[in-house]
Amino acid sequence: MPLPFDVASLQTPCFVFDEAELRQNFSDFRRALADHWSPHANVAYSVKTNPFPWILEVARDEGCYAEVVSNEEYARALQCGFAPEKIVFNGPIKGRDWLFYALDAGSYVNLDSKREIEWVREYAESGKSARVGLRANILLEKHCPGETLSDDRHGRFGFSFEGGELARAIEGLRSIPGIELRGLHMHVTTLSRSQKVYRTLADFAAEIIRSFKLDLDWFDIGGGFYGGGPANVGAYDEYVRTIREAIGDACDPTHTELLVEPGGAVVCTPGYYVGRVIDVKDIVDEHYVVTELSRINVDHEMKKTSYVHEMVASAQETLPRQIICGYTCMDSDRLFTAHDEPALQAGDAVVIRYAGAYSMSFTPQFFIEYPPAVYAVAPDGRLTLLREPWNEQPPES
Repeated sequence: MPLPFDVASLQTPCFVFDEAELRQNFSDFRRALADHWSPHANVAYSVKTNPFPWILEVARDEGCYAEVVSNEEYARALQCGFAPEKIVFNGPIKGRDWLFYALDAGSYVNLDSKREIEWVREYAESGKSARVGLRANILLEKHCPGETLSDDRHGRFGFSFEGGELARAIEGLRSIPGIELRGLHMHVTTLSRSQKVYRTLADFAAEIIRSFKLDLDWFDIGGGFYGGGPANVGAYDEYVRTIREAIGDACDPTHTELLVEPGGAVVCTPGYYVGRVIDVKDIVDEHYVVTELSRINVDHEMKKTSYVHEMVASAQETLPRQIICGYTCMDSDRLFTAHDEPALQAGDAVVIRYAGAYSMSFTPQFFIEYPPAVYAVAPDGRLTLLREPWNEQPPES
């Protein structure tokens, strides 16, 4: 597919976000929820995936909620215009004061630790009431072998259903006057992102709902989906259909709100990472291309060996092998090896596609250069510079 912007007009290195595709992804997921669950459902955008304010503002404008896992993310969501009642507060590191604020303000709050239950007890003892949810832990790797990040370990978040911790947490909450257990949270990160994972999570959710006779206002299946962009049309629909079939009659979709927490599934495909070629050189039998890009901006764990990419080259000839490298002083900063692609020269550009997720939030601040500039490209092709590049100048001599 052609690029939605002209590389020549960019200050590089930079990220570029396709506004039309981002909005379409949010809209498509919300439409899938309405079609296959009920209109009583919503997308809660995973702020951690990319907390850039412009992205949050687009999510807000498209009617989405914000899903946050820390005090800082909650504050960012408020700053970007999300009403508290449209914020889902998850994770095990909530602060006491922010938890109390979220309960006062009517946010969706899913408890993830014992200390949070004790804080809720303290909150209720002050004479206040609130609705809360609990995050359930199941041994997903046991039921979906090879599909999780846990390998032979247990996932560490939430309260264990199989181990009895969830039952004790439910009993504890039910003993607190003024506190209603009205939500269930099932998020587990997976490798496969398969339908089987979400069917298993929804199956267990149904068992939990029936076992403890829960009357839920919300069922939060979590995130970890894939999808987005023209290549993945229908992916959101398949997920929601699977969840709806598996939950069965354990809850009523017209009464219980389904929440999904997509991050990469909505923000990955609209993102591009663009940098120009600085130099090319041969070392014995290898041809190296040094660019303004770096793996630390798109692959913080240094695990990837290839990227969907475009070469914006001035030469017509091709080379059998080019090693595309980053700007850092780490020899491991090699993005990928290009085979039989246009011969890159200084001033040419490399564009990494699908670079919107965890590319601006999950990156260590390796202080060699400041973070890249950020652009948005509007549906009419107009570019807006959202974050200026930092240009240090030498002192006057």
